Amino acid sequence: MRATYLDDIVAWHRRRAANDGRDWRARLDGPAYDGPSARAALAGGPRVRVIAEVKRRSPSRGVLRVDLDAGERARDYVAGGAAMVSVLTDEPHFGGSLDDLAAVRAAVRVPLLRKDFTVSENDVLDARDAGAAAVLLIVAALSDDELGRYHALARRVGLDALVEVHDEAEAARARDLGATLIGVNQRDLRTFSVDPERAARVAASLPVACVRVCESGLTTPADVRRAAEAGFDAVLVGEAFVTAADPVEAVRAFAGVASRRSLTGSVKICGVTSVEDALVCAEAGADAIGLILADSPRRVAPERARAIAAALEGRATRVAVFKDQSGEAIRAALCGLAVDAVQVHGPLEARLRDELRGRGIRVIKALSVDEGEWSSYDERQVDAVLVDGAVPGSGRRHGYAGRAERPFAVPVIVAGGLDAANVAEVVEVTGADGVDCATGVESTPGRKDPTKVRDFVAAARVALARAGRGR
Repeated sequence: MRATYLDDIVAWHRRRAANDGRDWRARLDGPAYDGPSARAALAGGPRVRVIAEVKRRSPSRGVLRVDLDAGERARDYVAGGAAMVSVLTDEPHFGGSLDDLAAVRAAVRVPLLRKDFTVSENDVLDARDAGAAAVLLIVAALSDDELGRYHALARRVGLDALVEVHDEAEAARARDLGATLIGVNQRDLRTFSVDPERAARVAASLPVACVRVCESGLTTPADVRRAAEAGFDAVLVGEAFVTAADPVEAVRAFAGVASRRSLTGSVKICGVTSVEDALVCAEAGADAIGLILADSPRRVAPERARAIAAALEGRATRVAVFKDQSGEAIRAALCGLAVDAVQVHGPLEARLRDELRGRGIRVIKALSVDEGEWSSYDERQVDAVLVDGAVPGSGRRHGYAGRAERPFAVPVIVAGGLDAANVAEVVEVTGADGVDCATGVESTPGRKDPTKVRDFVAAARVALARAGRGR
């Protein structure tokens, strides 16, 4: 098999490491990294997380930006909404250095990835000393023994490890390692071609609780939407941002794409009617908050819905809930309302569904077990299904038919009569991917009780984690 560009670069770094006379064991007593967590910055949330990269040149395209100021560019990235900054520190092939990492560390507070070819313990410790929150471990470049040693050392000194894979075989090695932050490189090591379909298959093979990062070949927001559809939590983007005339706006466009994966493991509180209650739910850790725009004791007027949605910006997935309304009525209600998802009880027009998803708004189809709709609905064109009883918001329990009785191709959210006391049992019986509660956390219809909200979110989080679907 002919050598790849990676083989040549790694060979150079192995020679460098062999000539490094430092005893890494003598460096272990240095202070562990105690800054913001890389994995936490990338996990869940209503939108795809963006890792924006400081990159001076590449082996394939040469110099990308002659006048690049690493710290200034990182500040632009964060202003645009980047959750994390990656810094290339390889000098001979990418023009980077640890000085660039130090400059970025001084400029921004978000977690940093040291993007380099880690081939020794000293490389891991250099990342820690330079202020990185994570190191890159490329499965194709390392033996299983090396992967295990460097991964364990990173954790010992407080760092996360972004474990990069290219195919299913490498993904299996990452799983065996116990990696929980895995990057899937869309670029073929031999042909340099980008293959999103292969990356999607690899992502689907990863554990549910793993944070998935899509790497390489992302040049437009449409590419990010495709990655979100494949189940990626985050994207790592370099050249598109480095070469952008306005890096702030370039990052902002990518960071505005809704995340599909955040519906898995989600705890949703529905029927919120005030900004105060919405903030209570967000602060308690709810992943999604539902605003009912249909006939209901919990219905909110458009002006109030807009205020609640604005208060929740970036804090939780905002879900607009409709029941038995026409596509025209739903479009009118959504005019001027910033939401991340739409939940529809009753008929869902295909044209409206496609419009919403084309705008990056996720679609949740509510299925009534009492009407038998859940057993025959083709869920492949929506982002999640919500299994509920015949009367949503009634607080009445039902049979909770769901994953346990029928496999779904998308996340299944269970609703109906849930509260802190029974949510663990329901998750265990149904294998639900997420849960939705309204009546069980209220003092009166539409008014949330802070204690009940906190108790429910905590109990649901434990139950979903035990089932392997937690965040």
